[in-house]
Amino acid sequence: MTVEQPCPSPLTRRATLAGGVGATALALGGAPAIAAGPAPAGGHHGGPHGPSAPAVHWERGHLFPTFDRPQGAVRVADMRDLDGFDRLLLVSLQGLVNRVRPEIYLIADDVDATWLPDLGVRTRWEKDPLSLLERFRRRVEGAVVYDMDAPDTINLATTIAARRSLVVATAEQARTHHLRIVEDLRGRFDDEPSAIYAWAVENLWEKSTHRLLVGLPPTQTVEVEGTQWTELLREKDRVTDSSNLDTYTVELADRVGEGEVFVKLSDAFTDDGWGPTVRHATLTIDGEQTADFTPGGDEETPYLFDGGGSATGDGTRFADGGASFIYRFEVPDGASAVSLALRMENEYVVSATSTAPTRIEPFASFRDLAIATNALVTWLPPSGESGSRFEELLEAVEPGTVYAGWFSNDVDGEWSGVELCSRHGVIVVAADYYMNASVLSGIPAPTRARPSKPSRRRPENRTYLTLTFGEGDNIQFCERHLRELWDDPARGSVPMNWTITPLLEDVGPALLHHFQRTASENDLLVCGPSGAGYTYGDSWPKDQLEVFTKASGRYQERTGLDVVYAYSTPEPGKPSPTLPDRVLESYAQHVDLRGIIQTDEKGSISDPGAAVPLIGTFYPAGGVETYLEALTEKIETEGGDGPLFIAGLINAWNWTPADVKTLVESLPGDVEVLLADEFFDLFARSA
Repeated sequence: MTVEQPCPSPLTRRATLAGGVGATALALGGAPAIAAGPAPAGGHHGGPHGPSAPAVHWERGHLFPTFDRPQGAVRVADMRDLDGFDRLLLVSLQGLVNRVRPEIYLIADDVDATWLPDLGVRTRWEKDPLSLLERFRRRVEGAVVYDMDAPDTINLATTIAARRSLVVATAEQARTHHLRIVEDLRGRFDDEPSAIYAWAVENLWEKSTHRLLVGLPPTQTVEVEGTQWTELLREKDRVTDSSNLDTYTVELADRVGEGEVFVKLSDAFTDDGWGPTVRHATLTIDGEQTADFTPGGDEETPYLFDGGGSATGDGTRFADGGASFIYRFEVPDGASAVSLALRMENEYVVSATSTAPTRIEPFASFRDLAIATNALVTWLPPSGESGSRFEELLEAVEPGTVYAGWFSNDVDGEWSGVELCSRHGVIVVAADYYMNASVLSGIPAPTRARPSKPSRRRPENRTYLTLTFGEGDNIQFCERHLRELWDDPARGSVPMNWTITPLLEDVGPALLHHFQRTASENDLLVCGPSGAGYTYGDSWPKDQLEVFTKASGRYQERTGLDVVYAYSTPEPGKPSPTLPDRVLESYAQHVDLRGIIQTDEKGSISDPGAAVPLIGTFYPAGGVETYLEALTEKIETEGGDGPLFIAGLINAWNWTPADVKTLVESLPGDVEVLLADEFFDLFARSA
């Protein structure tokens, strides 16, 4: 799915926490679920920013640290065949090793292997990835064991691991690899995340880095191979207006396994963003109602087996694109009639299976950077009861601090989380799936670039269109899916803008250099939301906004990204508000920009005479055909009286460069497709 925070008075909670008093000043809710908890982590903490990490350098004017350059060959280990437990073990080892000197590169999936030849470092492959434990045994003091019955202890263990030079392991792994168990979290906490993180803040925050906050899910859902789903119901038409809202009933008796049945809801048309929306569910067994709930509340919780990237809002649960969600229902032996009534709408597919289709494993990615920097790792939802605790943690850091990772509850978590961080001057960087940060940050590469020269053309009475792939604020997108799109042979065939984060200068300079070096004359890198990280500028305190725009200006000057794609604070069910003058003026003062493309969807925002020329995105849902239809309608409705400027946004998850090529080749002849730099040169002259 990304730099700042309010200046505290001497008596604020931030001032108290930063001063080392500890989280007792936060009133985070007292003792943990098991009052004893683990002993406070000791060992060398290297002052206020944690243990000694000679390879990690926090440089002035940068939001992330950089690491030393690798010396000698980097050890490459392929984890693609390992489960989440072994991956977590190795990623924690990677963080410990690389904070002293970057030496380990891990392959989690194919794209990690794709990058290797472009990194410019010598490599040595390990035949057995787990042999790294023996090779680097002297760097490890032992293991911290987490409790899968209280899975948030995985995040607690990650923070403790950094403090005490431990790998994060299960008890079985510790025995197998002859690791001394230094800290054992089993049985010390109930499965109450809020209490676990309250203990973490009270006991671990003081000696954690205050330059970086990390938010990671403790676990992830993994599909079980060989699961056989039976499709029971499908919407065959494209329905995006809820016109098919009704109660639909599916019979499940033949799908029951050993006392349980699993029901999945997924998107019938994954390219248009209008998957199933469920408003109510009722299960009836042999005439007796055994489950009756509205999504999003506590009554749904016993039945929600896997949220699968779905989101909730206004008493509904919905899943678009590749997302889905699964309910699990218990069914007694001998039941003859089992029916599920779903009040739902839009483009649904309902399927069922008799066996558990997924399993839970630890989430491993990005923990190497958390351990190497000695960051506190949490997973506190930004709304609800835990929202205040998350907010108090934000208040404990200075304006311009980065919150890296992500938020729970998908879209709702994103909007509320980014808004909350923005109100406290904290920059968000989507990073939870970013791999190898602790080695990529240490591989140097030139990333300075100069913007193109201004166009001398004057706008004519025609339509000018620029097309931009979104998601580039997301460093894991830049590392993973962007590379896949970039390697599409159709890239470069027509003008395309690619959002990318300038923070790659810190966390992946070789990646940024690759995109800069291999860009064609039809490719333009533009800055992803909303500059030096993902934020909502209109939610920033007025007296702190310049912290973010100044940081954005520094990165812009070094990377040459002179067009920004920016967000305003979303208002559910309403059009995106236009970025206010104070935000545009701050950008104008501190960032050398040609223009800003901001979220809009309808393309109704257009102000070439603003402090920074501003235009809203035109973003019709769907594939090429529906996009072209909506675009043609907009041109026919709004064009003809002077130049018409349209900033089209492309769904980076569902579209490819080949799709964009098809779209451009299907446009009317009087539409000129431009890269965003020339587009804004002409747009500004139309004022």
